[in-house]
Amino acid sequence: MLKVKRIVAIDQYSLICEFDTGIKRKLNVLPLIEKHLHMEGVASLKNKVLFDTVAVGELGEIYWKNIVRTAGGIWNYDISPEYVFYNGSEVS
Repeated sequence: MLKVKRIVAIDQYSLICEFDTGIKRKLNVLPLIEKHLHMEGVASLKNKVLFDTVAVGELGEIYWKNIVRTAGGIWNYDISPEYVFYNGSEVS
C-alpha cells in the first residue's frame, strides 16, 4: 500500500511528496481544485496561506483540514496517495 511519508516542498498549487518507498512525485493540485469548485469551501485552497496548511494523514493521504462545507458538516479535503503517485510527475 502506497503512503505519502512527507511533503518535501510546497509551491504555487503544487506539492512534492515523498512516499514510504523513497520515490518522490510532484503533483499539480490546481486541476483538482478547479474540478471540485462545486464543493463549498474548495475555492479557498486558491489562497496560498491556506494551501500551505496541507498535511499528511495517518493513511498516507494528503489533506487540508476542515475545508469542505456540506449540510452534513465540515470535512477535510483529501487526496489519496495512489492519486498523487499515479498522477504526479517523477522527481529525482
